[in-house]
Parts: sequence; structure tokens; C-alpha cells
Amino acid sequence: TLLAVERTTRILVVEDEAPIREGLESLFGTQGMEALGAPDGERALELLGAGGFDLVVLDLMLPRVPGLEVLRRMRGRGDPTPVLVLTARGAEDDVVAGLEAGADDYVTKPFGVRELVARVRGLLRRPSRAGAEDAQAPRRLVLGDVTLDLDALEVRWAGGTLRLTSREGDLLSFLTARAHRAVTREELLVEVWGYRDGSIRTRTVDVHVQQLRAKLRGVPGGEEWIGTVRGRGYRFEGELA
Repeated sequence: TLLAVERTTRILVVEDEAPIREGLESLFGTQGMEALGAPDGERALELLGAGGFDLVVLDLMLPRVPGLEVLRRMRGRGDPTPVLVLTARGAEDDVVAGLEAGADDYVTKPFGVRELVARVRGLLRRPSRAGAEDAQAPRRLVLGDVTLDLDALEVRWAGGTLRLTSREGDLLSFLTARAHRAVTREELLVEVWGYRDGSIRTRTVDVHVQQLRAKLRGVPGGEEWIGTVRGRGYRFEGELA
């Protein structure tokens, strides 16, 4: 009988600084993963075109094709591969732009090895959209004159349409399935981001929520949808039909 062989996890490391790129390739190798490096955005797009990667670690400051453009092209052609963005300390605008372009999480340089490995392993676990228990939750919701279509990743109303990123869709799916109940950041990190330990230090939940709130301001009543519960986390407060 033939034994099923589990495929080795493949990671693409897109980083123009050779010491960092080679260090990450070596690090992932010690974790039992296969890592391939790309020194610029052009090479990254060539490799991504061939497919077969489970995760992309993407620096935003790249020669030839910038990291944001690599990300936009990936998502534009329907590539759902998880992307962990590397940003410079203090570059909040880069973080926001990366998440808007479809990144799943970010790490700020300089980063700790344990932190980076935890983030990577979390993204590789990729929970089924917003948790298995939500499989029966409605995917098309009506809030007044607005339709929230979680399958199409769209918010639609008479005056327009708002596109959501995959992660924003997961976040809204999780919150709407627990409407009017406070959901902690730790719960979101485990159930939506896939981290085993919700105590991992990252502001990714807060940054995603801030970004999503800013987008929803353009939707009738949308600015009221996500409330903050002091000391707890967030709660969906929209009135579902």
C-alpha cells in the first residue's frame, strides 16, 4: 500500500535585503518548511504565477515592482494565498495600504523570530471562513436598505457598492454571527486569524477594525455597525432584518 505523503509547506519570501531574505529562508527551513526567496517584485510575480505557495512573506519596499503592487496583482487575479506583510517601524500608512490591498497580517521590522514564526503558523492554519461553527450562518444579510453579501464580499445599497477584502469579510461574518455580543480581540485572533494563542502581541485586529470602520462610513448606517466594548473588544450593532 502507498502511504500518503504530506506535502511540505512552501513559503515565498519577497525581500530585497539579502541578509534578511536568506535569514528567513534558513529560519523557515528549520521549521520544516520549504522557503524560496525573491529579491524584487518582478521575480515574485513570476514565481507566484507558477503557483504552489502556501504563504507569502512580502516586504513592501521592493525594487522593480513595489510590494503593494505585487499584492494588488495577486488579489486581482484571484490568488487567495495568505500574505504577511513586512513594514518599517512607524510606517502606519504602509500597514493600512497593505491591509486594504488584501494582506492578512503584518509584522513590523525589526521583528523577533518567535513572533514571526507564530504569525506564519497562524496564517497557515487558515480557519474555514470565520470558523466552522458559522457554516450555517446566513451569508447575505439585510440591514435596512443595505445588503451585506459575504460570499461576494460586497456591501450594496441604492447609491453604490463597497468591496470588502477577504479578511474584512471574515471579520464581518464572525461579528454578525454573534450580533450584539461582545467579541474579544483574543477570540478574533484565534477564530478569524487562526492563531493558536490569542495572547500574541499584535495590533492587527484593531487596525483591521479601524480600516473597516473607515470604509463603512460611506455606507448608509454603516458607521454604527461595529461598536467598541470598553475592556472587552468589539460588537456588531447593526440592525439585521
